[in-house]
Amino acid sequence: MDELEEMYQQVISSTLLALATLLDVLICPQQEQPAFENITTEPKHATKARVAAVSFGEKFLTDHRNFLDFLKSQRPAIRSATYSVLKSFIKNMPQAITEANIKSIAGAILGAFNEKDPTCHSSMWDVILIFSRRFPGGWTSLNVQKNILNPFWNFLRNGCFGSPQVSYPALVLFLDNVPPKAVAGDKFFLEFFKNLWVGRKTSLSADRLAFFQAFRECFLWSLNNASRYNDGEGSISHFRVTLIDNILVKLIWQDFLATGSSKGYDKESVSSEKNISHSKKVDMLNMNYPMPYLQELGKSLVEILLGIHLLDSNLLSAFTLELQDSCMSVLQQAGNVEIVERIILFMLLLEQHAVVKGATWPLVFIVGPVLAKSFSVIRSSDSPDTVKLLSIAVSIFGPQKIVQEVFNHNRKHCTSELSYDGDDVSEAEDFLQIFKNIFVPWCLQSNNGSTNARLDLLLTLLDDDYFSEQWSFIVNYVISQSYSGCPAGLIDSDQAAMLAMLLEKARDESTKRKAGDDSNYRPGTNAEDWHHECLESYAIAASRSLPPYSTAHVQFICSLLGGLREERSMTFLSRNTLIVFYEEIFRKLVSFIHDSSFSWVQNAASMLSNNEETSVEHDNSLNIVETAQFSLEILDGSFYCLKTLDGEGGIVSGILSAIFVIEWECNISKALDDSLDDKSMTRIKARLSFGEYVCAFLNKINVHFFKSLCVDNRRRLLNILIQSVKSAIFVEDRRVNDRITSLCCTWVLEVLERVCVDENDEQNLLHQLLSKDERWPVFVVQKFSSTKASGHQKFVALIDKLIQKIGIARVFAGCGMPNSSMLERSQEIASSAWLAAEILCTWRWPENSAISSFLPSLSAYAKISNSPQESLLDDILSILLNGSLIYGGDSTKTSVSMWPFPTDEMEGIEEPFLRALVSFLSTLFKENIWGTEKASYLIELLANKLFLGEDVNTNCLKILPLLITVLLEPFYGYVEPGRGVQPCSLEDKFVQNTVIDWLERALRLPPLVTWKTGQDMEGWLQLVIACYPFNAMGGPQALKPARSISPDEMKLLYELFLKQRLVAGGSAMTNHLPVVQMLLSRLMVVSVGYCWNEFSEEDWDFLLFNLRCWIQSVVVMMEDTTENVNGLVDNSSASLMYKKIQEIISISDPFPLKISENALLSFSLFLKHCKYQQTEDGDNLNTMKAEKLDSAKDRIIEGILRLLFCTGISEAIANAYCKEAAPVIASSRVAHTSFWEFIASAVLNSSSQARDRAVKSIAFWGLSKGSISSLYAILFTSKPIPLLQFAAYFVLSNEPVLSMAVVEDSACNSGIYAASDQDSSRFDSSIEEKIRLKEEISYIVERAPFEVLEMDLLAHQRVSLFLAWSLLISHLWSLPSSSSERERLIQYIQDSATPVILDCLFQHIPVEISMTQNLKKKDAELSGGLSKAASAATQATNTGSLLFTVESLWPIESGKISSLAGAIYGLTLHVLPAYVRSWFNDLRDRNASTAIESFTRTCCSPPLIANELSQIKKANFRDENFSVSVSKSANEVVATYTKDETGMDLVIRLPASYPLRPVDVDCTRSLGISEIKQRKWLMSMMLFVRNQNGALAEAIGIWKRNFDKEFEGVEECPICYSVIHTTNHSLPRLACKTCKHKFHSACLYKWFSTSHKSSCPLCQSPF
Repeated sequence: MDELEEMYQQVISSTLLALATLLDVLICPQQEQPAFENITTEPKHATKARVAAVSFGEKFLTDHRNFLDFLKSQRPAIRSATYSVLKSFIKNMPQAITEANIKSIAGAILGAFNEKDPTCHSSMWDVILIFSRRFPGGWTSLNVQKNILNPFWNFLRNGCFGSPQVSYPALVLFLDNVPPKAVAGDKFFLEFFKNLWVGRKTSLSADRLAFFQAFRECFLWSLNNASRYNDGEGSISHFRVTLIDNILVKLIWQDFLATGSSKGYDKESVSSEKNISHSKKVDMLNMNYPMPYLQELGKSLVEILLGIHLLDSNLLSAFTLELQDSCMSVLQQAGNVEIVERIILFMLLLEQHAVVKGATWPLVFIVGPVLAKSFSVIRSSDSPDTVKLLSIAVSIFGPQKIVQEVFNHNRKHCTSELSYDGDDVSEAEDFLQIFKNIFVPWCLQSNNGSTNARLDLLLTLLDDDYFSEQWSFIVNYVISQSYSGCPAGLIDSDQAAMLAMLLEKARDESTKRKAGDDSNYRPGTNAEDWHHECLESYAIAASRSLPPYSTAHVQFICSLLGGLREERSMTFLSRNTLIVFYEEIFRKLVSFIHDSSFSWVQNAASMLSNNEETSVEHDNSLNIVETAQFSLEILDGSFYCLKTLDGEGGIVSGILSAIFVIEWECNISKALDDSLDDKSMTRIKARLSFGEYVCAFLNKINVHFFKSLCVDNRRRLLNILIQSVKSAIFVEDRRVNDRITSLCCTWVLEVLERVCVDENDEQNLLHQLLSKDERWPVFVVQKFSSTKASGHQKFVALIDKLIQKIGIARVFAGCGMPNSSMLERSQEIASSAWLAAEILCTWRWPENSAISSFLPSLSAYAKISNSPQESLLDDILSILLNGSLIYGGDSTKTSVSMWPFPTDEMEGIEEPFLRALVSFLSTLFKENIWGTEKASYLIELLANKLFLGEDVNTNCLKILPLLITVLLEPFYGYVEPGRGVQPCSLEDKFVQNTVIDWLERALRLPPLVTWKTGQDMEGWLQLVIACYPFNAMGGPQALKPARSISPDEMKLLYELFLKQRLVAGGSAMTNHLPVVQMLLSRLMVVSVGYCWNEFSEEDWDFLLFNLRCWIQSVVVMMEDTTENVNGLVDNSSASLMYKKIQEIISISDPFPLKISENALLSFSLFLKHCKYQQTEDGDNLNTMKAEKLDSAKDRIIEGILRLLFCTGISEAIANAYCKEAAPVIASSRVAHTSFWEFIASAVLNSSSQARDRAVKSIAFWGLSKGSISSLYAILFTSKPIPLLQFAAYFVLSNEPVLSMAVVEDSACNSGIYAASDQDSSRFDSSIEEKIRLKEEISYIVERAPFEVLEMDLLAHQRVSLFLAWSLLISHLWSLPSSSSERERLIQYIQDSATPVILDCLFQHIPVEISMTQNLKKKDAELSGGLSKAASAATQATNTGSLLFTVESLWPIESGKISSLAGAIYGLTLHVLPAYVRSWFNDLRDRNASTAIESFTRTCCSPPLIANELSQIKKANFRDENFSVSVSKSANEVVATYTKDETGMDLVIRLPASYPLRPVDVDCTRSLGISEIKQRKWLMSMMLFVRNQNGALAEAIGIWKRNFDKEFEGVEECPICYSVIHTTNHSLPRLACKTCKHKFHSACLYKWFSTSHKSSCPLCQSPF
């Protein structure tokens, strides 16, 4: 029905519209139809159609009762269509409206103002207007007030019911069509405008324009058509005055004044419009954008006034009188600021909409009379708004016109102040006299609330014709009012403040004048128009005055100078005065800098003063700070004025340089704040406060200011600042030594960023910084001296920091030739080659070094640079090589490294050039920047320099071994003898021939044991030894020769070794000179490494004999040290012990260690060759006399083990009695890292027999700490050597040490088994004994996990915990499955070892990743930490070993410790499944437990399940009553127990995530067993397999024995209902004396602790 109704209504509305259209088409007069414009004769059929249409229309109108019923429809569309139909009838068929129907039609049409739907209003207005125009008599047929006006007033009051865009434009047409006789003129229009005004409340911003336009049009229409409603001039005038007074004055004007206040216009309707206007930030006078309500109202008001003026100017009097009254009442009352602002706004709107059109009537008829009447009130008022009212009027109408209007009306008010000569006084003189005598004194009164406004008025009164005279009078007047006691040339503070405000406003006035539209020149637009001689003289006098300085004077000077902001840089002073003024400012700043306590700052002051007298006489240092403060305040308030002097000498650069230097001094003072004493702090406190002000000032200056300076000023500024930086670096000042480098780097970067415009500026700056002078460089000079200039290292540190910040390329670019115009004549061109050489020779500087910082930067630069950079590297090489050849021979002798130079080896080279050269070459070859071609070239170059004619170049011979070690690196590539021959390049061949020449030269020398001086024996042998380096990649264990040598070379090398052995014979070399021993030991190393297969039995004997002697000498030394440390235990306090240990540990003569290190290196190579020979020859070892060599080898290894134990025992003793001393011992090892790494390497190759003998020998020694403690001390040391730590772990985790490394010694036999009844009592008693871990790990295992859980993931304590736990479970793994010691250790772990260790492990195993990744993927597809942990867990579970993860643990990294954590978890699952399961079941985080289970199921469970099933299958239960079958596919075990005629089948199922989830036990068959006993046996089996911390096979065996005991009649425990205890496997032995029942001791203990009783669980009698 609703749809049908809707369709019906649409049909009606469409039909009505169609009818209206049809009438317009058929009946419309011909002249109104556009299609018939050019047709003179109407067609006959058209006439007939029109006649028919008219007849039909009349009948239609009558039949439908004039369509009036449709106007009552609820559908707006039908009512709107009806209005259209009526309009068509009135327009096309007016004859259809007769006396019979006109009343009803008039009532319907003229009463249509009740229509509230805005969609109908357009057609409604059309029909009303055409009806009123065609049938004016229709109004008289109705009660006009009731039927028409009352609905109309309501319509207007409601804002036309939402159709302002349609209805408001129609109002003036409506008024034009209202029959005059139908309404009463005055009353009608007053009601009309009042109701219309009320209706504005519903207007939104979009409709406001339509409202005000309609209101204005209607109001002006009513004034212009007053004669329609009035007869005679008097009535017309009265009508107009009435409208103006009641509507314009009392309605519009009052609303204009009151809008936004509590009276008048409603706030809410305006608030939204105000928000819109504020958000768009529309200027009040901008007509291109929508204006807020107040401006729309004011504009309408002004346009109405304009219309009234055009009609009759006399009509404005009513409005003028009201305006005068408003002004007077407002001005006489305080607090009417808003009203004054409204009047000002009205005047501005007058200017915008009336004055700009050239009209003068606003001044003559409105503003002039108002100001004339209110001037006296304005003058006496202290309100700035009242003065502003006058200022606005002056700015609108001009000074002379306003003065004339005001004082022509008020001549009587000024007769006492002005003297007139009648007609002789011209208007100009009159204006000037009034300005000088009235306005200047009034506007320049002392400060009060309206001072700003009065000064604005004064400047507004400056007339273009008399500008200079007026401005000069103002300045002179102010200065004349100054206090008479002021110094000459100065004014008092009040006048200074007044002038400061005046000048700032004058600057604004000048800007306004420039922005004017007038193309002609106006006085005051240029700065010169405002200059005044008094102002010039005052500025100079103020700059030279002494403290104190008032704030007012500073403000006045800043106002004179201008430049607070760049757009306010107009100055009131001439250029010459500015120069003099800023020179004085500069002198004051330099005086402040001179007074600094820092030497470099004083040097900067001297440089700034440029040898001229710049200091000013002051009473004390406080005056210096005050004058500097005054200068900076002036600069702060006028900085952009300084820019105007950019081209005037060095004033700008000097002042800016001074500012930078003061800021930098402040930086240093703040950095030293914590290191200064009270006296120093008092001295610099005032300077520091001023410095902070300077810092803030400098930060406000934008970068564009500095970069916009002229080239000369930038050059001077850069030069001064860079010289200041260099002075700060090189001037020795102990207070700033540690921090000056970082500060200077910051300063240079600051200058680069702020001042440098382009690359030329940057290169100029860096060139000035790096250019040579008497302090720099130190090394790369013609006369090198080891005495370095003060600050040299700091300067290199500065350069290094700059390289790190801006890159080495930019720094090197600064060494090139910058723009020649930017250079000082005295500066020398810098060179990047000597700069690099100087840095390398310096080697170390604060916070960094050449190795760690400069060389990586240089190599990276060389890699990315183009080919021209090759010359740079060659130049650096040339400088360093020449320096090394000159000075390198005088350096301290340094032994040649056997492998590529590590950093610590280079540190031993004392000569700067040689050390720099070695590091430079080593870096270039390692980074593959240079290769074999360059290396062979350099070898040839050095070989040529080795001889000077027939004589040997001694210096070259001394440095050549060090260089050869580096130069041979590109030729590394070793092949075992007999394994094939590598192709030999030309470079390789050349090197081999050169080395052969040197070998032949060495062979011609006498043997070492016949040491003779003067034959360069040491040099030649060092050179030969250096030609045979070793590759240490992978550590000492992977040591191998680095070169492949020819057979000829090998033969010559062996001959050299043989020559030494044959002469030495069987005597020990320890009796010879240290240099002889050292050379021979090194020769042994290269001989064993390169030609060992040439050795005979005698060669090996000679070698091993001497190696043992050298190693034994260190063993003796270390044992003495250990005994001395042990001797301090009972006789020393902690502090004394610390000092004595330091003395004991210190090694006065490092020679034994160095010679032993070579021996250890030879021994390591020997061990490696033994393994190789065994692999090659198998069991046929006769050629090496294997037994004899093995005996010698074990004796050496025993000595090496004693060295390991000695250092560990010393640290263990220190840990126990003086913890502060333990790091001292550990540090002594770190100082000789390579020695201890060779010790560790030998230990890792030791046999169990050698370790056993070494441990026993330490036990016989009888020290306070033993071998186990020593190993733990090394393992947990605070200063680790990774390989040594692993060696300690290796010994601890292998037999024979492992069995005694974890548990303290006990009387209980560790080999007890519970395999028979005869052993059962012995087994039970052993289990009940408490076990104790070693002191070194007991706390770590029991309590440390709680602390470690909160520590850093790579903390030292965390690693120690994991190592201790790995040793514990490794020991547990090694114990027999049924041993009592194993059961006791498991019991200890359950009772004392916290499972928090597992939480710590999973901090390193990111199992949460397993929730998002499929762990069945390959490890490579997993996240790094998880992949390593998963792989390690699987391997540990399979092998039962953790050694593989510990071996690769050091250095500690996240991935490595994750691998260890995974391995520990896997092995813990294997040996302690019930322990881990208990921890897992206690987890409360479901996400974590799910992730852990997923990880375990994938990585650990499969091998564990396979192992369990395999052990069960292999187990021999040896009983005809018991059998076990295994199903690997189903992970099931079926245990069948039969006895007599009873039997039972139990199925044990292993879950996929075993052992986290417990096994499931089910009874599938029972025979002759009661249900109760069946349930009990089932529960018993479940308890055994779930509580077993070991193999399931063992649990099944124990369960079987439990059944056997039960059938044998052994009484079960009444508490657990089992014969054998499910955890410790003991029998019930504790009997109650009353009821005689026996209990397990563990069950009874648990009963006592949980029940809090000590009575029998059964009979309740005391136990």
